[in-house]
Amino acid sequence: MTNLPEQLSNRQFEKYCALVYQECGIKLNEEKRSLLNARIAKRLRLLDVSPGRYYDMILADPHECACFIDAVSTNHTYFFRESASFKYISADCTAIWCAACSSGEEPYSLAAHCLSLGGAPAILATDISGNCLEKARMGIYPGQSVQNIPEALLKRYFQKGINRWTGTIRVKAELRQRIIFRKFNLLKDPLPDQGFDVIFCRNVMIYFDTPTKERVVARLGRVLNSGGYFMIGGAESLSGLKHPFTYIAPSVYRKP
Repeated sequence: MTNLPEQLSNRQFEKYCALVYQECGIKLNEEKRSLLNARIAKRLRLLDVSPGRYYDMILADPHECACFIDAVSTNHTYFFRESASFKYISADCTAIWCAACSSGEEPYSLAAHCLSLGGAPAILATDISGNCLEKARMGIYPGQSVQNIPEALLKRYFQKGINRWTGTIRVKAELRQRIIFRKFNLLKDPLPDQGFDVIFCRNVMIYFDTPTKERVVARLGRVLNSGGYFMIGGAESLSGLKHPFTYIAPSVYRKP
């Protein structure tokens, strides 16, 4: 029987929390200790190392650091999630950035919506998780994930898997060619050298503290075109933060 990985000591937990905050801005507290233990357990077993040794490996090896960030990042999304905000997107919105795209459902939903309006969207979809981006680029999802996709868009832009892909759906090339997937750290990486008509940064800032939220919002605001929309998650708010946007509706802001 395989031995369970060693649990983090108090000091190790503090060091890992500081590293997560430094690398991706996520603020972990004591309530997340069991979650952190569970998330890194697979890597500890695979590498057959202690938490202390693994921490040193993360610092020394960029690849292992990326694996660690993949393990601790929370990724949960689905097609046409919180799609009420899509009503603010017209056919003229051609440059869109999904700044925390997870496994791709959001940018594919946006591409389908824009194409249905007669638009020609060019969507940049970024995430800190390499594993999520691999899934997004494949564009293959469980069949039950289609339940929120409008019927007309489902028929036009998605196809059912057959043979060994039975039970799945695949995003058609017409959508895939509208999206560029790229790894991106909201805190550290150089901003894209273009402006955007709409930026989505949804359901990620909920894990940030106030200084980190303000930093991320300020950075994204620099590449949002004047009059462009900034979309956040339904459980998020910019209330109490310093930011350059005008409130339009819950989760919807606009750059003057």
